[in-house]
This record gives sequence, C-alpha cells and structure tokens, in this order.
Amino acid sequence: MKDIIKKYKNHKIISNIKIVLASLTLAVLVNFFLLDWTIIQNNIKTSILDTKTVTSHEEKADIYLEKINNDIYLKLSKNINFVKTISLSFAYNPENLNIEDITSQYWDIDLISNTPWITQVILNIEKDINLRWGGDIIKINANKKLNTSENLNIINANFSDKNEKFYLLTTSSITF
Repeated sequence: MKDIIKKYKNHKIISNIKIVLASLTLAVLVNFFLLDWTIIQNNIKTSILDTKTVTSHEEKADIYLEKINNDIYLKLSKNINFVKTISLSFAYNPENLNIEDITSQYWDIDLISNTPWITQVILNIEKDINLRWGGDIIKINANKKLNTSENLNIINANFSDKNEKFYLLTTSSITF
C-alpha cells in the first residue's frame, strides 16, 4: 500500500513540474514572438532608472520646457497661429534655483512679478505671429546654488490671438 501512495505523490510532483515548465515556455514564446521580438534586452531590464522609452511620437503638453546644455528653452508641441501675446508663470524653489535672465528673439518680455516661488511673464509682439511645433519661444538662464534635483513648473499659461480671444495651453514641468 505504501508503494502506491509514494508512486502517486511522485507522479503528482512530476505532473506539476511539467505544467510549470510548459507555462513558462509558452509565456516566453508569446513574449518574444507576439509582443516584442525586436529588442529583447529592454524587456529584461529590472532597473527603472536604466530604462528609456523610445517612441516615434511622444505626447507632450502644448508648451513644455527642455534643457539643452546649460540653458532651458520653452518650446511648443503644436502649431499656434495668429498669436499676439502669451502669458505664463513659472513656479520654482527660489532657495536653490535662481532665474537670472529670460530672453526671446521674437518677443518683448514683460516680467509682471518676480516674487520668490513664482515668476509671471507676458510675451508681447506688435504683429501677430504663427508659431510652429518644436520652435523655441524663450530661453531661460537659471542657476542652481546646490547640485540637487530641481523642478521648474509652468502654470497658468494662455495665449491671445489677433482677435483678442484667449486660449488656455496645457503645460508641463522639467526636473534637472
């Protein structure tokens, strides 16, 4: 009687191992051949800090910040036509980040307030202008006192067109 129970337990263990191995093999094959068989190493990475998303079109806000070398540029992700003014505010930590200069090649820049934590900016131009995606609107020269991670956020952004009609813009932030 003992041999039958022992044989049954061995058979059950072997059956379970076969099921697990078959499931693992099937999962690997589905992953490689059906989901993503182009770059296997990106799927195997375990570190979030080491992964990079590679897409042909990345969804961005209407206006966003991009750091190039030591300068920060305000850029567009959409075409905007007949623009007369753009107004926006920057929120940041003034204890570590100092915005020294905001310049533009097209716009007259009015700093409404440069109080700690929030800088409000209005960009004016005499004639209406058509802005294209990827174009630089302004260049920000900012310096950090300490070499730590800082955020620069765009808030309350809008623009007016040649008919003085206001439109809200979606915004984003940058960490550098």
